[in-house]
Amino acid sequence: MRNLPHYKTAGQIIQLGNALAWFRNQKMQSKGLNSSQSDAIRYILRHRDEGITAGTLMEQLRLSQSTIAGLLKRLEEKNLIERRTANDDGRKSIIQPTQEGLALEEYLKEIAIQVEHILLQGMSKAEQAEFNRLLDTALVNMNSVRTGEVNSHNG
Repeated sequence: MRNLPHYKTAGQIIQLGNALAWFRNQKMQSKGLNSSQSDAIRYILRHRDEGITAGTLMEQLRLSQSTIAGLLKRLEEKNLIERRTANDDGRKSIIQPTQEGLALEEYLKEIAIQVEHILLQGMSKAEQAEFNRLLDTALVNMNSVRTGEVNSHNG
């Protein structure tokens, strides 16, 4: 049972995820961030003009409410974000990057480019496109399980 291909695939993906998190944690350490915090601030920076809420962040990053609450609290403590009451709904908080958060943008882009380069080195353009297509399919499959919308071809 140990040599079944699906065990190998899942194991390799987990190892890849761990390696990516390790690399990103190493790079983020100098900024006082971890990989998850950098994902959150990157999303906030990319969508800063859209009125991001904790709910939006939770949905987009596919993290639990308690995880998002902790991430936002730590980012706020580091003065990278601030929460403001939404104009249209006093119960909602809009998350905005601070000046310090904005200052991280270029660094976060550089790390993303480094990760992409490392992941794709040794692959032709066609292999890179196929790799990304397959990753997209795998991600859709896993996310459909998370949301209870299992694809019909997966049985």
